[in-house]
Amino acid sequence: MKRNDIRGLILIVLGILFLWFLSFPQHSGIVGFHLKKITGVVFGKASYIFPFILLWIGIKLSFNKKLNSTNIKFVSDIFIIVCICTILSLITKDLPNKNFGGFVGKYSEIGLKKTVGTFGGWVVTLGVLMISIFLTTGISFEDFSYYLAKYLKPKKRRTLADIDSKDRELPKVSIPKPVVIEKEEPIEIIKTKEPKIVREKIDNKVYKSDLQAKDKKTDLTESNQIEYKLPSIELLDEPKSVETQVLEDELRECSEKLIKTLSDFGITATMDSINPGPVITRYDIVLAPGTKVNSITNLSNDIALAMKTESIRVLAPIPGKSAVGIEIPNPKQAVVGIKDIIVSDKFKSSKSLLTFAFGKTTSGEPFCDDLAPMPHLLIAGATGSGKSVCINSVILSFLFRAKPDELKFLMIDPKRLELPVYEGIPHLFVPGKKAAEVSVITDAKEAANALGLLVKVMEHRYKTFAKRAVRNIDGYNELMAKEGGKKEYYIVVIIDELADLMLIASKDVEESITRLAQMARAVGIHLILATQRPSVDVITGVIKANLPARISFQVLSKTDSRVVLDVNGAEDLLGRGDMLYLPTGYSRPLRLQGNYVSLKEIERVVKFIKKQAKPEYEDIFETIVATEKKEMSLEAKNELVRALKLAMERRRISYDLLKTNGFGNRAADVLSRLEVEGFIRKPDGTNKWEVFIDRIGEFLAKEGQV
Repeated sequence: MKRNDIRGLILIVLGILFLWFLSFPQHSGIVGFHLKKITGVVFGKASYIFPFILLWIGIKLSFNKKLNSTNIKFVSDIFIIVCICTILSLITKDLPNKNFGGFVGKYSEIGLKKTVGTFGGWVVTLGVLMISIFLTTGISFEDFSYYLAKYLKPKKRRTLADIDSKDRELPKVSIPKPVVIEKEEPIEIIKTKEPKIVREKIDNKVYKSDLQAKDKKTDLTESNQIEYKLPSIELLDEPKSVETQVLEDELRECSEKLIKTLSDFGITATMDSINPGPVITRYDIVLAPGTKVNSITNLSNDIALAMKTESIRVLAPIPGKSAVGIEIPNPKQAVVGIKDIIVSDKFKSSKSLLTFAFGKTTSGEPFCDDLAPMPHLLIAGATGSGKSVCINSVILSFLFRAKPDELKFLMIDPKRLELPVYEGIPHLFVPGKKAAEVSVITDAKEAANALGLLVKVMEHRYKTFAKRAVRNIDGYNELMAKEGGKKEYYIVVIIDELADLMLIASKDVEESITRLAQMARAVGIHLILATQRPSVDVITGVIKANLPARISFQVLSKTDSRVVLDVNGAEDLLGRGDMLYLPTGYSRPLRLQGNYVSLKEIERVVKFIKKQAKPEYEDIFETIVATEKKEMSLEAKNELVRALKLAMERRRISYDLLKTNGFGNRAADVLSRLEVEGFIRKPDGTNKWEVFIDRIGEFLAKEGQV
């Protein structure tokens, strides 16, 4: 039993005993008799207030309600009791031997009568009573007068003239009651119009991966067939459950305080629903007709000060809802584990290999997304904001879904801090390197070279897809599945610190990233770029234009927020995984709490994967180089035939003749080749070329070009 429960129960018992002593003193013993006598002499009939005060405080403590007691409220409570005693004395002053106000009421009445008279005493007493009630309850005089006028206003019967005149008026805007999809039973509250607290049910059962349950086998190469199992979900830590009962009481109190704060600034609003999340809670409020939405957005700092929090975020209005959302940090913040998201139905039901876990929404629902349609992702945030944890959660999500022959990683980490832990996993890939030499790239110049070679891989895939008349990697893999050919794997490029690359080789890196971002989606190559310095010299306009999907964690200034998201807001985030995510095609970012993955979880998954296989893939550049040589030899042969036809037609050859007939800067090379092949010769002592027409004719006839 909690301390508040014990205190509340004691006060309830004392309140009941006090009420019994006052009502039946003859049956209350010595204590009850003397207590009744003393309180009756001092306070008169007003002493009946004290038992009900004890009962009210006891009940509130028993239900874990906080007593917001201040010195002002304590003094106002005393004045209320004194005023009630005075009113009772004023009422019974003309009755013989009757004093319902007790000692306090009698002397207050005498003092007021001598100073301001009887009528003045009534005015002063009622005025002080109303002020004390306003201070105790927090009700403003404006609200009191509004409800009093509304209650006293007589209801008119409508006539035909009234109906005709009202029909000419503009229709009043009615605010429909939003339909909230409840994930569990709504919380019943005694008060009327109490906001609904919407919670998402979290199933913490351990599930095995759907792909692993099927126990499929995959071939890493045609010559080396091994059995590969996807990592078990049991390698991840169990999600920690958070007690929510106390939090619900705090949410109700916070909602009441928020409505009162808005009323203090002259904004009339009602609470519609409360959406508690792991770190922040969104309070959906409905404004009174005629209230401007900007009146709340302009008061965000004042509201944060009144709510005693470092920052708030205002959603004005909530998309698809006639309400305004105010996001306030929770006093007790929960940690979102990656296992919570991976075992969710949203993650398991996705068919894409590139689905990854993001975290939870402000309402506590798991949130996942697919990298394939994005098709690239930009991540920015200050140190310690959760950027590196987000990258690790993305990588782990892919490792739980894709096998090494389905997905490869090109990892670049100039800081040498986060990505080297994945050294040796079979999913690693570096273009231009053999599988035995592959590793996480930590050198900036080597990274720039790898990105340039990846552009050649992209171009080679485009040529391959064009020959098979397919539009993208999915179509090509479907065709290969029918024909029994080798499928192409996805390639995800992960750069943990883009600023370091741009500092050393900005021109080469920007050119490669731009080409990949513009063209690589169809051939299965995707980029994930991260930086802790989101400035315009790092995230250039060209790079930003080709990366529409962006994540911003906490940044240092509004300028950094606008560089990443084109809007303010990221500077007010809380850190530790609190993010704003701008999906492709959206104009307004979504607020999410990123899932947390520990280093021990990463090490367990990596150890499990490395036991099964090593990096192994076909050296694609041997095929690319052979194809380029073949294409170059064919091009050179066609160029030679063109030059010979020109010489046969004109019966002469020269540098100027070749240059003016489409050979351009290669005219000198073509002349040298014609001389080496024996088709032309320059005699000694002359500058003119001698052309061997017969030999040229024989060569063209042999090639079928006559």
